[in-house]
Amino acid sequence: MIKNRSFRRIGTLAGTLSAAVLLTVTQASAASAETERATATTGPSSVDSWECAGIGGNDRSATVCYSALGDWFYLYDGKSDGYSAVVDWEIRDGQNRVVRYGATFNADGVGAVRYKNKDFPDGSNDSIRFRACLGNWGPKTIKAGSCSGWMTRST
Repeated sequence: MIKNRSFRRIGTLAGTLSAAVLLTVTQASAASAETERATATTGPSSVDSWECAGIGGNDRSATVCYSALGDWFYLYDGKSDGYSAVVDWEIRDGQNRVVRYGATFNADGVGAVRYKNKDFPDGSNDSIRFRACLGNWGPKTIKAGSCSGWMTRST
């Protein structure tokens, strides 16, 4: 009798742990990070307007902008500080859940302007949140504490 109870408890515990692991793996794979380098030296021929974020005061270390017309990013590295300008971004659905996210780096040095064209969903309740950061392209990391506040716009 005691053995049967012990086996049932072990079975229940194993089932619970399996479900927890499966749930964690399922949630983690729902959206994966997109890490890429902005390499285009020319951007869109026309845009509705750029929404921009920057860090570094008047002498900007990094300026990043987003245009919903064509889903373009603009990245400017304004300071010789050893860091790349980075746009950290995420797409949120109508329930404010992150469904896609990533970081785009301008790793071409001080004074460089680079563009990146993305393809985000249109005509829904989705929005984009983005911010300017400093980072390192080699290890593909963002410098802790370097980011601006978040900007939000419809996609």
